[in-house]
Amino acid sequence: MNKKLIAVVLAALPVAAMADVTLYGSIRAGVTSYAGQNNDFKSTTGVEDFSSRIGFKGSEDLGNGLKAIWQVENGFRLDGTNSATGSGSGKFANRQSFIGLENAAFGKVRLGYLDDALTETEATDIWIGARQSGNIEFPLFEGIAGDDTLTNAIRYDSPDFMGFNFMAIHGFDEDKSDNGGKQQGVTGARLGYSNAGFFGGLAYQQKANTGASQDETDRVYRLEGGYNADNLYLAATAEQVKTFSGANETKVRDYALTASYTMGAFTPKATYSWSQDKKVNGDKVADTGAKQFAVGVDYAASKRTTLFAQYAQVKYDAPIASKVTSSTVTDDKERIYAVGVRHNF
Repeated sequence: MNKKLIAVVLAALPVAAMADVTLYGSIRAGVTSYAGQNNDFKSTTGVEDFSSRIGFKGSEDLGNGLKAIWQVENGFRLDGTNSATGSGSGKFANRQSFIGLENAAFGKVRLGYLDDALTETEATDIWIGARQSGNIEFPLFEGIAGDDTLTNAIRYDSPDFMGFNFMAIHGFDEDKSDNGGKQQGVTGARLGYSNAGFFGGLAYQQKANTGASQDETDRVYRLEGGYNADNLYLAATAEQVKTFSGANETKVRDYALTASYTMGAFTPKATYSWSQDKKVNGDKVADTGAKQFAVGVDYAASKRTTLFAQYAQVKYDAPIASKVTSSTVTDDKERIYAVGVRHNF
């Protein structure tokens, strides 16, 4: 009798413990063929993970409209490989993870490992998988000082007010070994709008640059807008990136256009993006720009499972060098093909 009672109690414990916890995730993998800087511009075909992840999240009602909120998310490589950092590192909580407080009138404040302002401003990136595959960005943005998850971060998100919302984030650098003990960090903010299918966002982010000859910060300004209704998705993005190296200031402007249209279970989609020639100390550096196009189609096999095929090509204004050690190979194009499957749960 006691054994039966113990068995009932033990069976009930996990249910009670998990009552306010949601388990979620996305399993993504495919076959890719890549030719670019990372492999001497020769085609390499293999199985690749497309940013798979699993997570746990929950909340607790604290009364008077206040809630405690939390999330722990972990990325992993379904193909069995790993990386030194990021979601393929094998470390626990290597994707957005946090604890915080939320109130419908005030908004929410979170502490932890949090997506930055530019990660929240990627309307032209509708592609399945990591934002960077091989050496190709989706779309062709510089990605400097942003599009990342910040460590040691505090973030505020406002409630929606007549379609508008606001977020601000600061990632502290707790290593005081650089620049005489002065803390260096990342700060960003975003103003967003969404109403009747139309949406937009304006983001700014800055990152301290200890490699500059003076106390300078790298800066990114990004503006996006679009329409998402009646099976049609349209988005446009423009950004300016300003960075410093020694006493030199470099500016780059990037642009992207994306469109998709859902017809039954099929969603064809395309992105065109381009990066203008860099300017160093105000002078244009010829043949430093690039153009990219990406095309693909998603097939919704069910509400949770999607099959996809996509192709992207980057054409540089001038040939670029291979990143393979001791290689002298150059080319002006990088290409990637991918077919795969994504299952959300």
